[in-house]
Amino acid sequence: MPEDNAPISTEVPETVTVDTGADAKSIGDLNKEFSDFWAQEDTKAEETSAPAAPDTGAGQETKETKQAPAPRGEGKPEPVKLKTAEPQAQPKEFSDKEIDDLQLPTHAHPNLQADFKKVKEYWKSDRARMKALEAQTGQLQNELIQARQNAWTPEQKADYEHAATVRRRFEFVSDPEFQARFHAPIRSRFETVLSEAVDALPDRAAAQAWASHIRDNYQPDQLTKQWWLNSVISKVPNELERQALLGSVTELLKLQKERDGEIQRRTQDRSAYDNWMQEKTTTNAERIKSEIMSEIGEQEKLLGDVLPRDVEQAKTSEERLAIETHNERFQRLNKHFVETMQDISKSGPRGWVRASVAATRAIYMEEQYRNLEKEFDSVKTERDQLRQELDRIAGARRKISQTTGTPPASSTKSKDGLSINDLDVRKSFDRYNWGET
Repeated sequence: MPEDNAPISTEVPETVTVDTGADAKSIGDLNKEFSDFWAQEDTKAEETSAPAAPDTGAGQETKETKQAPAPRGEGKPEPVKLKTAEPQAQPKEFSDKEIDDLQLPTHAHPNLQADFKKVKEYWKSDRARMKALEAQTGQLQNELIQARQNAWTPEQKADYEHAATVRRRFEFVSDPEFQARFHAPIRSRFETVLSEAVDALPDRAAAQAWASHIRDNYQPDQLTKQWWLNSVISKVPNELERQALLGSVTELLKLQKERDGEIQRRTQDRSAYDNWMQEKTTTNAERIKSEIMSEIGEQEKLLGDVLPRDVEQAKTSEERLAIETHNERFQRLNKHFVETMQDISKSGPRGWVRASVAATRAIYMEEQYRNLEKEFDSVKTERDQLRQELDRIAGARRKISQTTGTPPASSTKSKDGLSINDLDVRKSFDRYNWGET
């Protein structure tokens, strides 16, 4: 019988084998997983116990990593590896043919087949649109690069602005309307001042030679106020003439100041110049329209027979029909006139050539019409002469009939097979269509 209070053994057998039914490979993989698990747990414990090192800034890219303690049952700890982002694989590019070759199983529902076909069409259209956008983006990027390469420096930009200002000023000053409104009065006043100076200076011959030299070699803008005061006005001995000449010079300087102010106002920037060009275009259009309407009024006097008439003034149906026909002809001719005017104004030199050819052809047709009219008048004159001759023949026949008392028998035949009644051809002559309206 064993003892009831047997002592507990403290000895542990060296190996304990448990039959789990697993092979050696599976057990090795399991041990490795447990080893990794404990290593990670120990690393977490150290991170929570120790404070984190402060960042030195955004430029710090790497940090030192502490070695994890050796897992239980292992002699040497393994270093913790930092996970790096794996490069993503580029999606495969499908061509249109490959997209068309994609098919669903044959036993798929017909509605699903139709939807899949639509999806492929959308896929191909999106691919085409994406390629077009990529090409456009590439082109825009190239243009942007080219534009940056061609970017102006501040000096170049300043030079361009100065050249643009000079061009605007030149175009404005060269405008005929500006010349007539501002330059012509200044030139006229300049000539007046020179004439008054010649009359006021004591030596008239020398004054005329001086005025001719100034007129040929200088412009009014080259002569300043001080020059007029010191070189001309101060030389006049008479006080009244001196004051009159001073008034004329003051008027000349005033006109120059008004002109310069207008130039500055119209050409100081691009917006002011564009406004002036718009006003000029509007004014020219109104002037052209006014001249066209005025000339049309003058030319209508030569076309009185062609102008439309009031249908309500017709008294009979025949007259009303004639007026309506006349007005339809006017509408047709007026349409041709308007189209020709528009062709000339829009087509430029080509329209001018077409209008000139049409006018030349109209002159040629008018000459032909006049020749036909002369020929027609000649035929009418000859016809009237023949009528007179027939009237005399008919009168002679009536006299013969009245003298004999018996008219010639209608059945009487001449040797040529004609009766005497054939001599009375007046009725046949009158019934002949001579082409008269």
